[in-house]
Amino acid sequence: MMTRLMSFLLLAGCTSLASQAVNPKSSDTPALQVSTSQLKNSRFHIVLDYHYNLGLSQRIGSQTQGRNETYRMGGNSLHLTALYDFTEKFSAGAGIGADRYTNTDFNTFPVYAAFRYRPLSRIPAAYVYTNAGYGLFKSVNIYAGWMGDLGIGYQYMLRKHFGLNFQLGYNLKEFAGIESYAYDPSTGQTTFLEKKSAVRHSVSFGFGLVF
Repeated sequence: MMTRLMSFLLLAGCTSLASQAVNPKSSDTPALQVSTSQLKNSRFHIVLDYHYNLGLSQRIGSQTQGRNETYRMGGNSLHLTALYDFTEKFSAGAGIGADRYTNTDFNTFPVYAAFRYRPLSRIPAAYVYTNAGYGLFKSVNIYAGWMGDLGIGYQYMLRKHFGLNFQLGYNLKEFAGIESYAYDPSTGQTTFLEKKSAVRHSVSFGFGLVF
């Protein structure tokens, strides 16, 4: 009798284990899906972005210029950024850029820190971003100065190391050390007056590739 009971319990236990192996619990499935999703994308990314900066206003010294038919301020930027995903929501890194602003014309090469935050769990590809940096190089046609960005973005990964990046934001740029001169037509002489700084406010439209 005892032998039959032991055999019955052993058979029931094996049947239960086989059933769990074939049909796992529904509570285990989401964990497996999250793990697979996390492994899908790499934590480290290189982003190459192009931005068009639509100038809204610019201040040079004490004079402020608004956007109009005369001052159609624009600009083109190419930025290379290295980012690391510290968590599922927060990323940070650093980058370098080559920026050309037009009407008036300024060239600048900023080095900056980059930060991203993904607040929406249901839309993990959407994020808010900010960049802060300074133009390090200075010459006759290249200006130093502070820069900053603030906006929203969307990163869509097609492969583990390839995706698309879209951004819309606000761009603030300073051009320091602009030399001003006064010309005297009666003598034909040009006199140096002072060095000024210009600050431009722009709306930035960005598109890029993620590696």
